Amino acid sequence: MKVLIIHAHENSNSFCSALAETAKSTFEKEGHQVTISDLYKKNFNPIGGKHDFILTSDASYYKYASEQLHAHQNNLFSEELNKEMKLLENADILIFNFPLWWFGMPAILKGWIDRVLAYGFAYGGDYGFYDKGRFSGKKAMLCITTGSPENFYTKNGAHGRTVSDILQNTHQGILNLIGFEVTPDFAAYGVSRITNSEREKILEEYKAFIHQYLI
Repeated sequence: MKVLIIHAHENSNSFCSALAETAKSTFEKEGHQVTISDLYKKNFNPIGGKHDFILTSDASYYKYASEQLHAHQNNLFSEELNKEMKLLENADILIFNFPLWWFGMPAILKGWIDRVLAYGFAYGGDYGFYDKGRFSGKKAMLCITTGSPENFYTKNGAHGRTVSDILQNTHQGILNLIGFEVTPDFAAYGVSRITNSEREKILEEYKAFIHQYLI
């Protein structure tokens, strides 16, 4: 299998980065091919706009989604986007690896979604939604780190909801929508406030999780 990890953490020494590397080594030990697209390392631009296209159409009214479709139909996406799109096309498994910020993902990852999962390329045009989506038959998952401890993420906890509840929009409104089968999430809780031995335990749990749900 081919695995694509979209990694969105600025610090290569962070525990979030350690999770990405753990996933890579776990898959590779089983003979699978893994690519980590490190968005901060690439200095990926999260802002979509006319710079996404080599040329725009001659439409009298500029509309970003319409230009995405035009670029897809005429091979006019920028080199930056073409590289990410080809990685995604070739992947059997997609993993978003990121710290949970404000109950969501960092802007750099949301920008990757806005720009790479383009209209015409990932949905719309020739492609339907959900089981008829372009990436039907492929798997996706979310691997996150949190600042708050695990007991905050329960129905009766401080946040009043689970991580899966918080991430439902990403599950359904992004990944399911374009055809991916979404596996359970993997969450590493309160990682800045735990011991090294506890972090090592989480990495071992992540290896087992990957074997259970993805390999």
